[in-house]
Amino acid sequence: MIDLKGTMGIPLLERSRFTGSDGTLRFVLEKRSGESVPADALWPGRKTGDGDIPAEVSPEGAGTPVGDCLATVCWHGLYASDVTPEEEKTIAYFPFTNEGLAQAQAWLNAQR
Repeated sequence: MIDLKGTMGIPLLERSRFTGSDGTLRFVLEKRSGESVPADALWPGRKTGDGDIPAEVSPEGAGTPVGDCLATVCWHGLYASDVTPEEEKTIAYFPFTNEGLAQAQAWLNAQR
């Protein structure tokens, strides 16, 4: 089980990316600015005026600057991110807050 409490937090992610693993699940957490968020971005648990958006659906206006967000990339295998093909990775975006970090942790645990 992935538990990020006490290991890292938003202040660390302000300055650098965080990599980790749990068994064969590898992951990277990093801060991204809105302009780098693709139009088909996944926003699991993102709050809107209408409630939660499921992971399969992009938020209205995705692909436009939305401020800072937490990009969470995961893949299964033995290799580091740099040598793993992009098509084998899954990426989701969360608010760049402590709550978003907790959501990313829960999402990563669901990917195991």
